[in-house]
Amino acid sequence: MKQHQGKDMVIYGSGSLVSVLAHHGLIDEYRLIENPVVLGSGKPLFKGLTNKLKLNLLNARTLGSGNVLLSYQPVKAK
Repeated sequence: MKQHQGKDMVIYGSGSLVSVLAHHGLIDEYRLIENPVVLGSGKPLFKGLTNKLKLNLLNARTLGSGNVLLSYQPVKAK
């Protein structure tokens, strides 16, 4: 996919697909929206991702709703 020209791809709400793409190093940027609600439990965001994924924070923006939009870039392995 990355070798082909074209527009950027956006994936909404598919943790399993994101985990597969992340495992293969195919994600250039993560954008996560943090919703300030405390829950007792929930689903893992990246279910099935077995390796540690280091991220650099690119931007943090507070939205009018109180949610926070966080943009991260994966750290390239040395």
